[in-house]
Amino acid sequence: MIGLCAGFSLVLATIIVPGQALADKQLTGPLRFDFGPGSLAEGYTQVTANDAYTPERGYGFTDLSKVKEKDRGGNDAIRSDFVRVQGSSFVVNLPLADYTLSLIAGDTDGSTDITVKAESIVKVEPTAKTAGQFVEATFELALIDGQLELYFSGNDPKINALVITPKETRTQSEHPSVYLAGDSTVQTYKASMKPQAGWGQMLAPFFTDETTFVNRSIGGRSTKTFLIQGRLDDILRTIRPGDYLLIQFGHNDAAINNQERYVSPADYKVYLKTYIQGATQRGATPVLITPVGRRDYDAASASYRISFPEYVQAMKETASETGVALVDLCQLSVAYYNTLGPEGTIPLFLHLEPGVYPAFPDGVKDDTHFQEYGAEQIARLVAQGVRELNIPLSSYVRTNTSP
Repeated sequence: MIGLCAGFSLVLATIIVPGQALADKQLTGPLRFDFGPGSLAEGYTQVTANDAYTPERGYGFTDLSKVKEKDRGGNDAIRSDFVRVQGSSFVVNLPLADYTLSLIAGDTDGSTDITVKAESIVKVEPTAKTAGQFVEATFELALIDGQLELYFSGNDPKINALVITPKETRTQSEHPSVYLAGDSTVQTYKASMKPQAGWGQMLAPFFTDETTFVNRSIGGRSTKTFLIQGRLDDILRTIRPGDYLLIQFGHNDAAINNQERYVSPADYKVYLKTYIQGATQRGATPVLITPVGRRDYDAASASYRISFPEYVQAMKETASETGVALVDLCQLSVAYYNTLGPEGTIPLFLHLEPGVYPAFPDGVKDDTHFQEYGAEQIARLVAQGVRELNIPLSSYVRTNTSP
């Protein structure tokens, strides 16, 4: 949280009308909202407890039964009044872009306890203030769907003012950056976790030195949790036109016994399309990558099973429906495993004897995660898949990607 007194200037030469925001390709200035029934700050749009959202207005509350207001009186047009919004949302129609949001929340005569989510992402952690103290917070957001939703909760959430400022448009770099969004099979591990590795941390050597890799993958995430924890938002607020977003999920989406992570195959497609939309809106190119296969050998057929087949199929359908490039890493990895056989794949995966590595003092037999050698071989397959896509990134793949 950052104090933003300067960001709440009461003078604005041109007042932007919120209801017109969706009609504009890009805002020419900030949108400023003064919440409460008291005197209106100059250059702001007043929002009271009676302002329900309508498409014509372009802003408002979704449930007026959960909104109350109070005017304490005084000379400060911003801080002397507020609306109390408990368990409801304030929505604003906005062009697709990246924004800086600044808010003031508090009460001159009473306490405040507030949490703020923007697009389901917690942007203001639970914060309590005593009478006369105010939360002054700023945060950034990459908007994907054309309607900003701020959800207010807490024991006593009181809102005084909100300023929404569009960020400058980012320009394309000479060479692309490649962002990776994925789970533990993709992530970059600390040296202390040696020899565990994800294929994302081994990918760069298969591309020319002009390519920059930014691996934001992290273990235990599904398409849903990666999004609501703000990790996709972090990518979209920095990705540039001409960059790439490689997307591999499925292992945790399929974890039906963990409802925090679990995503049905149908919802998996919806989440994937959100990633795709976010990247393409910012001039970047998304690439879908089907979930890498586990070491799941079927002795009866003398071959490896397809891992997460419903999610592999759902991702392929998403690629077909959106026209987005796809690397079928599931098929590539299983075909590779089949050339090695049940014993030959052991060096790929995290099968370690006790007492060899400090990170695994008791040893481990893990048929999902990779040792460094295995992660390198999977990265090789990903690079080969990218080279065959015939997209601009393909020209950055080194010609020799043999094992």
